Amino acid sequence: MLRWAEVYLNRLLSNYRVIKKLSGKKKIFAVVKANAYGHGSVPVAKFLEENTDVHGFAVATYEEGAELREAGIKREILVMASMLPEGIHLLKDYSLTPVVYDFEELSLIRELSLPFHVKVDTGMGRLGFLERDWDRLLSELYNLPVAGVMSHFSSADSDEEFTRYQFLKFKEFVEKLKKFKPDVAVHVDNSAAIPKKFDSLLTHCRVGLALYGSKPYRGYEAELLQVMEVKAKVISVKELPPDFPISYSKTYRTKNKEKVAVIAFGYADGLLRSLSNRGSVLINGKRCPIRGRICMDMTVVSVEGVPVKKGDTAVVSGKEITFDEIAELAGTIPYEVMCDISPRVKRIYRYEEV
Repeated sequence: MLRWAEVYLNRLLSNYRVIKKLSGKKKIFAVVKANAYGHGSVPVAKFLEENTDVHGFAVATYEEGAELREAGIKREILVMASMLPEGIHLLKDYSLTPVVYDFEELSLIRELSLPFHVKVDTGMGRLGFLERDWDRLLSELYNLPVAGVMSHFSSADSDEEFTRYQFLKFKEFVEKLKKFKPDVAVHVDNSAAIPKKFDSLLTHCRVGLALYGSKPYRGYEAELLQVMEVKAKVISVKELPPDFPISYSKTYRTKNKEKVAVIAFGYADGLLRSLSNRGSVLINGKRCPIRGRICMDMTVVSVEGVPVKKGDTAVVSGKEITFDEIAELAGTIPYEVMCDISPRVKRIYRYEEV
């Protein structure tokens, strides 16, 4: 096996317990869209359903929800970012809960007479009913089977003032809705917002990033464990002469003789090309800097002074080189780094007793 990702379910469980304590009485929707941020939606959901009190799972599409049901998942599955015409048959056949975000969707759900969550836009500018439509929306919801109400924080990781503004706007709508739907589920918290304690009226929270062990911002009020470790084999080791170019476009040249290793991991596997000449991997406990452009299937690293041989293992991401560190270096977010780990990187599921 040339490239693989080890998913540690004991760390997932530890993160869940930390988040559960932090979230207080709120029930948890585990966000498992996009293949559980690359961790494997079915194994993650199965493990959480069997080992925790998770309320349900949040996905983006009806197909993702159907996949979970086919795998035997029983708890609620919330479909957050699709269109009803795309999934009406799946919605019925697999008992999925749709999120309704405009009047066209609302008309369709009225015909189906199935429970749903309604989404209001309090400042994300994406899906959801705008405030100018709330009076009409409330009147139309009166006789419909609304099971939940939600919104989405845009900047809980960076702008607490605006997040509080969004929460207060959301609260306005919820208070009106609860006058005739008192038992509706209420959720807006994401991983970044949970420590802010927006507890008034909230019954549930939606947790993704923190569940997989990344912190939404510096100083996050929880100790989390990165769930995934990404690894690859060293497939070549050699010494290059001085002034020798490495990889496409010759963006790196050796100054002196330099020992290099080729690892079987490239941008097709999820190693961002923007890390060329900037990132590093871990081989036998030593950081080895990337030399030259990252290729589709391979990456060259310097192993000067490092005892390494063909067949050794390189750690692309793990405890020492985290997704958070990689994201910061690449100028992106850990969500993207996780999701970019491609399907050809085999997932191996482990549980370590601590």
